[in-house]
Amino acid sequence: MTHELKILECYASAKVHGDKLFEIRDNSDRGFQKGDFVKYKVLCDYNHVLEKKLYEITYVTNYEQKDGWVVFGEREVKHE
Repeated sequence: MTHELKILECYASAKVHGDKLFEIRDNSDRGFQKGDFVKYKVLCDYNHVLEKKLYEITYVTNYEQKDGWVVFGEREVKHE
């Protein structure tokens, strides 16, 4: 499954530079699972380099999160 997620530019840039290798997201309507893919839509920057990348979820946990929320790790898998 491929999830399309919105992200703020400050977090998108950290992700592109390799500083942010995780996401904390509401999972109540998504069902994030290891092996799923993620594409990002950067808010307020419609040609951000992150929008050309695809990420694979490598790990999912709800440990110490609010009900319905998860943390997932991810890695870039290809450029489109």
